[in-house]
Amino acid sequence: MAEEIAYGQGLPAVIEPNMPMIDAIVEDVRYKGQLLARETKLSSGVMSTVSVGFAIGFVLAIVMMLGPFAFMGGI
Repeated sequence: MAEEIAYGQGLPAVIEPNMPMIDAIVEDVRYKGQLLARETKLSSGVMSTVSVGFAIGFVLAIVMMLGPFAFMGGI
């Protein structure tokens, strides 16, 4: 059978929270949030410069392919 709740028996006892466990969870969430923020900043930086990097690489590849012909007088 279910226990009956006794009213009027004074103030209930306060249970101390398990602070080390809560602190560990908070630190874990903070660490994961920082990792996510770093990864987001890194991928944002890479995506913002990908077109410039591709253009520079394309120009360098063309120069490296056509450079020897230009020095030999073929072009």
